[in-house]
Amino acid sequence: MEKRYAIGLDYGTLSVRALLLDMDSGEEAGTAVYEYPHGVVSGSLPDGSPIPPEYALAVPEDYLQGLSQVVRDLLRESGAVPESVKGIGLDATSATVIPADKSGMAISMLPGFESSPHAYIKLWKHHGAKKYAEKMYSLADNWKEEWLTLVGGKVSCEAFLPKTLETQEEDEAVYKRCHTFLEVGDWLTWYMTGECVRSTSMAGCNSFYQRGIGYPDEDFLRKIMQESEPVTRKYKGRFVALGGCVGRLTQRAADRMGLLPGVPVAAAMIDSHAAVVGAGADRVGDVTAVMGTSACYLLNSHTGEGIPGIYSCAYEAHIPELFGYEGGQSCVGECLEWFVDNCVPESYMKEAGQAGIGIHELLQRKAAAIRPEQRRLVVLDWWNGVRSPLMRPELTGVMTGLTIYTKTEEMYLALMEGICFGARVIVDTFRDSGHSVERLIAAGGIPMKSPLMMQMLADICGTEVRVCESRQSSARGSAIMGAAVADGTEKTSRILKDWIHKLGAGTSAVYDPDCGNRAVYEEKYRKYIRLKEIFENIDSKGLLNGEEDKK
Repeated sequence: MEKRYAIGLDYGTLSVRALLLDMDSGEEAGTAVYEYPHGVVSGSLPDGSPIPPEYALAVPEDYLQGLSQVVRDLLRESGAVPESVKGIGLDATSATVIPADKSGMAISMLPGFESSPHAYIKLWKHHGAKKYAEKMYSLADNWKEEWLTLVGGKVSCEAFLPKTLETQEEDEAVYKRCHTFLEVGDWLTWYMTGECVRSTSMAGCNSFYQRGIGYPDEDFLRKIMQESEPVTRKYKGRFVALGGCVGRLTQRAADRMGLLPGVPVAAAMIDSHAAVVGAGADRVGDVTAVMGTSACYLLNSHTGEGIPGIYSCAYEAHIPELFGYEGGQSCVGECLEWFVDNCVPESYMKEAGQAGIGIHELLQRKAAAIRPEQRRLVVLDWWNGVRSPLMRPELTGVMTGLTIYTKTEEMYLALMEGICFGARVIVDTFRDSGHSVERLIAAGGIPMKSPLMMQMLADICGTEVRVCESRQSSARGSAIMGAAVADGTEKTSRILKDWIHKLGAGTSAVYDPDCGNRAVYEEKYRKYIRLKEIFENIDSKGLLNGEEDKK
């Protein structure tokens, strides 16, 4: 029988990964990765031009070179022939904004724009649009805009629309030359197919777009930008729904990728949302915890009313015929990496080297020996602000209970606990709003590497945790969408669900809550909540609300 494959492309913050999925057996036949040469651009642009500290940018050429290299590597290493590739799916980090001209060329790639930071890709973690997000929130709250309830009741500076307002206000030349602002996932499918389209699922989650209604009202946008042109007029392209085909691979793109022209390409997805598909988390009440550098918690539900602090709610955000909710933590794996880079003594590094293991493994081994009732430290997991449910990027982390006898592994363990307590707050927010949470399905790098943290998550949340067996759940989800568009039958939600059910990954481990540990953690969780209540009232000057008045 002739092999039939779908390719899934997963564009992350630092690299793009490709996965080759057997459309009949579900076997992962190969993977490849390409790391962006420029990584996250901060401090200065590639030409040396300085940029503000809150900027987080990327270089478009890295993404195109990655598209070319990673697919060729995938075919070479797997031995698959181009003729066997029947469909392509793609996901990318959300609210990752790129301005492009009429031909689809990124503005930073045009002569004369090399030193313009707003001409580059603005990553999800770009925080330069804070004042525009604040303006949007203030006016939306005053005008009682209905869309505000669907984005958690606040406007995040990480969202798509504030970042485009930032460009409109701060770089007239880039804004004039820009034909359209796109999610980088939509820009990449344009490059592959020659069709400028917008993924409905991406727009619904990050651009405040609602089916049947559209973007926020133009009068609202004019009011924010002092009667300027509504920035949404620069949002070109027809909409394509979840699992829809945006077009077929052009000869130019096929030559670059080492494939044949005419291969169908699926609408782009948000990377964490693609992980829901890849994990096969298609039931109502499933919460997929995608845990890596940051973390996203994605709930499937029959209902679509907004939840305060849960920053997106959209129909068919990731699963057909269901509403998808997303909450998240801004700093998870990155927090643990920060600790290793800055707080671990040289003696621990030597011990790990002598044992032939990584420093994270050593710390987790030592941490596992500390019983729950011996764990005295309490951490607020706000090392890069709070995404859900407070939606305040300016808040900072807290560690309490330190003494001169505190050991390195105790601090590392407390950071892990703080992350799990933060996850519990999000899960409780879902539950308190009337939504069922039946299972936590953990995907991403951390669940595979840390049984200790997964057991902790189950104990703290009081919910079964199932670990997705695929190491590339997002790329797998994109490949499933590629398989769906390769299917020649008429597209329906039922058929798309069948593909997800057929090709979604299985489970590699299951963690049930430990009743004894749960009792200990309930008491500690109350301490976490008390700390949260105190420190969420810290203002931008580092003072508790009302403290300045007392002075």
